[in-house]
Amino acid sequence: MTATTPEDRFGHLFTLIGDPVVEIELVDDQPIVRTVNPAFETVFGYDRDRLRGESLNDFIVPEGRVEEATRFDRRTAANKPNTELVTRVTAQGPREFLYRGIPYERDGGQYAFAIYTDLSDQRRYERHIQVVHRLLRHDLRTDLQVIMGTATEIAGRTTDEETVTLAETIVDRAERLASVGEEARTVERLLLDEHDPGPIDVAELCRRVAGTLAHTYPDTTVQVSTPDTQSVVAVPRLRAALEALLDNAAKHGGDSVDVSVRPSGDRVAVEVIDDGPGIPENVRAPVFEDSAITELRHGRGIGLWLVRWVTEISGGRLEYERNDGLTVVRLWLRPARTDGQPPAADTDHASVSPLDNP
Repeated sequence: MTATTPEDRFGHLFTLIGDPVVEIELVDDQPIVRTVNPAFETVFGYDRDRLRGESLNDFIVPEGRVEEATRFDRRTAANKPNTELVTRVTAQGPREFLYRGIPYERDGGQYAFAIYTDLSDQRRYERHIQVVHRLLRHDLRTDLQVIMGTATEIAGRTTDEETVTLAETIVDRAERLASVGEEARTVERLLLDEHDPGPIDVAELCRRVAGTLAHTYPDTTVQVSTPDTQSVVAVPRLRAALEALLDNAAKHGGDSVDVSVRPSGDRVAVEVIDDGPGIPENVRAPVFEDSAITELRHGRGIGLWLVRWVTEISGGRLEYERNDGLTVVRLWLRPARTDGQPPAADTDHASVSPLDNP
């Protein structure tokens, strides 16, 4: 098929697009179907000739959702677009969709295209992940409390140094697992919560996080170099990401951690530098190079994924360097514009979904 005119090209798109699409005309406040694409016929189970001239709501709106559909129709009548998560009745039963209503006027009439993107499987997966994570965290936290309490009791009752050492090892490992559970909860919230990037003073944030780090690791030298203020566009979880990054640098690095914030062109660089041995390849490669995931080490494994996902969702990108015995992890973030509109995201990186690399 050769599409030569805009109408031909639109018709080609309308026919071949994988999402169900229906064109409606508002007649006496009712969304009357004028045509549907093949995907709509397949998903909803109605032939276009059966629907043409009928109210769309009578066929696909479930009981209890009529008022919602009426609200959408009123917005369409006012020539306003609609975007919302909805439940609609299909040939396979109720399904969840991202509904987008695009209104337009033609020949004195009010029309609209309704596009339905099926999110049922994704939404079900998200709910399952939430349940599994919560159950695992609860069981993990409860069992670890018993383990840590028992090991501490053993260490307090014995005078045998070897037994005390073994008990202390049990407590140490249990505490590490407990911290994994907390990091998993942070990651779950990051992946499943709504993300609204907004202006954040990353200079002040770095100073606060670095101050906490210096208190937590008194034997580590923490140096901070930031301007008085530097606003960037980021999600609120940026603080959790910086905390994880600095904690990893202090825990696995050498004797010093340097934190800096500096504008560079149309981006802001946030750098965390330590003088340790560097991030092991099996941890570094999946996060920074998109290589296959094999074995992750706790501490840098989950923490670095959190840093990457927060950076990408904020519209930035993450870099790793190893120079002259120093490890450098760099976040490139977007500066917040004074007119309230954020600059364009780094499309090579920001378009990647966190779920692409579970």
